[in-house]
Amino acid sequence: FEGPWFLGQKFNDVPGIYLVFTNNLWLDVGETDKLGNRINGDSHERKPDWIRNADGSQINIVFLRESNSEIRLKIESYLRLSLKPVCGEK
Repeated sequence: FEGPWFLGQKFNDVPGIYLVFTNNLWLDVGETDKLGNRINGDSHERKPDWIRNADGSQINIVFLRESNSEIRLKIESYLRLSLKPVCGEK
């Protein structure tokens, strides 16, 4: 994974898996074929949940570039099961 970056930074439209977290809480795990389109601005539907659950803590994002959608989905599923983020599908 590359990063961390802070929520609010601009991202390019690259494919991969992203993790959203604070220093002590896994907020979300996701996969996308266009990171910038998914994360930039207010486009992500769970961004308000990230902010609420972060409770004022800095929100960080790390990213693993992966172009194969099948591999992205497998990694996302594994990380979601392992990390148990508080936002998103369980």
